[in-house]
Parts: sequence; structure tokens; C-alpha cells
Amino acid sequence: MRLVSYGPPGQERLGALIDGGKKIVDLNRAKPDLPSGMLAFLQGDFWASARALLADTSRIGPQAVVERAAVRLGAPVPRPGLIVCVGLNYKDHADEQGVEYPKAPLLFSKAPGAACGPNDDVVYPDVVEKLDYEVELGVVIGKTAKKVAANRAKDVIAGYCTFNDVSARCAQFGDKQWFRGKSFDTFAPFGPALVTADEVPDPQNLRLTCKVNGETRQDGHTSKMIHDVAHIVEYVTRGHTLQPGDVIATGTPSGVGVFFDPPKLLKRGDTVELSVEGLGTVINRIV
Repeated sequence: MRLVSYGPPGQERLGALIDGGKKIVDLNRAKPDLPSGMLAFLQGDFWASARALLADTSRIGPQAVVERAAVRLGAPVPRPGLIVCVGLNYKDHADEQGVEYPKAPLLFSKAPGAACGPNDDVVYPDVVEKLDYEVELGVVIGKTAKKVAANRAKDVIAGYCTFNDVSARCAQFGDKQWFRGKSFDTFAPFGPALVTADEVPDPQNLRLTCKVNGETRQDGHTSKMIHDVAHIVEYVTRGHTLQPGDVIATGTPSGVGVFFDPPKLLKRGDTVELSVEGLGTVINRIV
């Protein structure tokens, strides 16, 4: 399944993409025992009911179907409880900075309020001077997770998405810690859908790309991660309990703007297009 949250900010409803992504089934309107929001869906046990509904879309009434192009998509989880990020998790990204590979996942966080939709505008704050992009594989947690062994990580993952770890480099490097520079409003666009884990046979076999105004800046592969998804889940849950709807952003490959010579940082008016193989594309305009 490809689950989405659609509608105005703060009023997003739970849907599923059908017809090659051209249409959205509002799950609650099609079957009232299903919740109307993504977080409630992930917190409950509704997977079998949703799959049964979508197994035969011809039986779904027209009142429950909307055209994808006619509505806004929000972040699949409009306000995650946690956004946990992994820094320096691709060999080529560490190499372009001339730093050693981290022996354990290097964790930081983004504010939940930074989350926004896959086609929402990214706001360039007045207090920022150096704005950058980072294409990443996003992981959405589907079950309460504590002390999860790597070989059981797949049991707590609801699905995957394309994630843009927008970064204010001036604040990130100037503050000597990363939270503020990573957490301005709109600095976490992701989506376009939560692609359920059963549709992603191997999260370590996905190509990631990022284009700015049509120019390819990043072209990487999740096989080049230093710490793979399963071990990231194990590491995070050793000391932190993850809840349904929490998001892990798993790091970015080489090609971020700040490390070009000269740097290729974002400007107002730029369009950033990020894709992860099989998961869809996130396109944001910088305003």
C-alpha cells in the first residue's frame, strides 16, 4: 500500500493511492471503522482491514475517491512524535568532508514542527544565510519499539518514504550542534506516500537522487550506508522507545551544496527535486 495524508495543513485525512497514483481512496469514508488520520491508523491494528478494502477498489463508492491532482498532500505523518536523524551515514558523504566513518550511528533530531508536505514550499528564513538540501531514505515506525534487535527491525517498520533533510549550514556549524539548523519550519518535507514495508524488499538496494533546478547534485545508493536501516533501529531503540509514527531519516550521500567548490547552496526561487527508487518524488520550491 501507498498511504498518504491529504488535505489542508492541520486537517489531513488518511488515504491510499490507487490507479497508478492518480487517485486517492479516503479510507475512513470508504470504510468507517478505519480511522481518518495516519497516526491513529499506525497506533491501531488496521492493516488487514485496509488491505481487504483495497483488494477490490471497484466496490469503493465514488464519495470516497478523490483526484490526486486536486488536493494537497501533507507529510505522510503530519506531525511525528520524533524525527530522529543520522549524520555522516554514507561513505562518500564522509569522504567529501575528509572525516572518519562514525563507529556508531551519529544521531541528532529535527523538531516535529519542521515536517511538511512533499510539494509544500520550503521557507528560507530571514536569519539564515546558507541553505542546503539532503536527500534521504525515511523510515516510518509502525509499532512501539524498545531494544529491538537488528534481525527484528523489519517487524517494527511500517514503511518508507523520500525525505529532505533541509539544513541551515550557518546555524548548524555556527551553533556547534545541529538542532536549530535542522529544525526551522518546513525543514522536513517528506513523502509523497508511506510505502508499506512489504513493497520494499530491500531498503539497502535503493537509488537516491537530488536535482536543483534540473541539475543533478546527488546520485547515491543505500548500499553505501555505513550503518544500515536494521542496525540504526537497533541502536536507537537501545535507549529510546520509538512510537508508531516516529520517523528516522537515515543520512544523505555525497553532493550536498556546501561541499561543492565553490559551494552550490540554495537560493529563493530554486526548485529541489528528490527521489528514492520506488518511493516517489518530493518537489519543493524555496521561497
